[in-house]
Amino acid sequence: MNETIRFRIRRSPADGGAGNGYQEYDVPFTRGMSVMDGLDYIYEHLDGSLAYYDHAACNQGICRRCLARIDGQTGLLCQTLVTADTTVEPIPTQDVERDLVTKRGRDRNG
Repeated sequence: MNETIRFRIRRSPADGGAGNGYQEYDVPFTRGMSVMDGLDYIYEHLDGSLAYYDHAACNQGICRRCLARIDGQTGLLCQTLVTADTTVEPIPTQDVERDLVTKRGRDRNG
């Protein structure tokens, strides 16, 4: 039996307008998978329009580009392991360019 995990991801409108919503994806679960692994699966197999920072060079938690809100807590997509259904959102204080991509160094609160 193949187990799946549901990823609920905050998406921005394609046209950049107001009114963000969530989109859900069922992803095959593998023990030890990170949130980044799940996003990579979604991008490669389900929805190539998903915008997020992938890690061709880092994937070790060093660059911190993939900082996001995971199940209500701030964490790194590449270092946070999933064990159950997961909600992923951009950091709420950051200006969002698209989906999970934020404008680095631009904090809306000052």
